[in-house]
Amino acid sequence: MPMLPKRSCIEPGCSAVAAAGSSRCSVHTRAAQQASQRFYDDQRGTTVERGYDGDHRRLRVTCFERDGWRCVKCGWMPPGCFQAQGFGPDIIREQALEELRVAFAAGERHLHMDHVVPSTERGDLRLDLSNVQTLCSLCHARKTMAERRAPIAGGTGGRSEKLPIRRGDQRWPCARQSAHKNFLF
Repeated sequence: MPMLPKRSCIEPGCSAVAAAGSSRCSVHTRAAQQASQRFYDDQRGTTVERGYDGDHRRLRVTCFERDGWRCVKCGWMPPGCFQAQGFGPDIIREQALEELRVAFAAGERHLHMDHVVPSTERGDLRLDLSNVQTLCSLCHARKTMAERRAPIAGGTGGRSEKLPIRRGDQRWPCARQSAHKNFLF
């Protein structure tokens, strides 16, 4: 297959060669992405403006503790929580929260507090412990995708609930073996 000729970066005054498949050099591509992210963050608002205040953070930890630091769908638990189970709840809490912060920052699997009934539908249930559940990032992404695909009249999103989990995605065996029947390995 013939190669496309190399082009110069489209930014004024830049004489660098554009990255393959891009119209900008690597420096200006990164700068454009950062500018786009800053614009998105400015439009989105702060975490407190979006409703993630101190009450929400306390409810999140309470939800995780109630569910035993495990995903209620697949049973995944952060490895540090499993290793710290012989210690007191304060040790587990601090170790688990630190592990979740690191995993989130690295883009790895972590836990989410998920609203069973979305807070956009019922704002009065936003801080209700009976309306929240612990989900791992994979199950949370599936649930969110299913909700976005779901018909307006209600129902499930169908296919998105049965997306395959690759064997490398599971770092801990499932507590509920019946949940595996829906996943392709």
